[in-house]
Amino acid sequence: MRLGTKIKELRTKQGLTQIELAEKTGLTERTIQRIENHEVEPSKHSLKKMGEVLDHNLNELKSKDMTKKQKALNIFLVGISILIVVEFLIGWLTWEQHWWVLISWFFPLFGGVSIPYFKKSKKN
Repeated sequence: MRLGTKIKELRTKQGLTQIELAEKTGLTERTIQRIENHEVEPSKHSLKKMGEVLDHNLNELKSKDMTKKQKALNIFLVGISILIVVEFLIGWLTWEQHWWVLISWFFPLFGGVSIPYFKKSKKN
């Protein structure tokens, strides 16, 4: 279950509207809407505030979700790497025709890795 959906489920179980949750957390109603509709990645601060009101550790839930995604990405990267190594070994004698193998190896390692969204903090 996605994080925004889980937050909405917890909120409705407690009989709270988005406005009431916003008032209790100090967040805006629009922020709550955007989180529940998966339009933004909630900050740790927002998750902590909502978790206190909803009596649930939302930061831990987010961490578990990210861990699952990272494991899936790692399995994908290992699979692609094995295929590329096999292709490299098979194509060693005809390297001129298989130069793209090395380049294609760098895409999943560097370009295919997802970068989580982090909100910039304001410094006063």
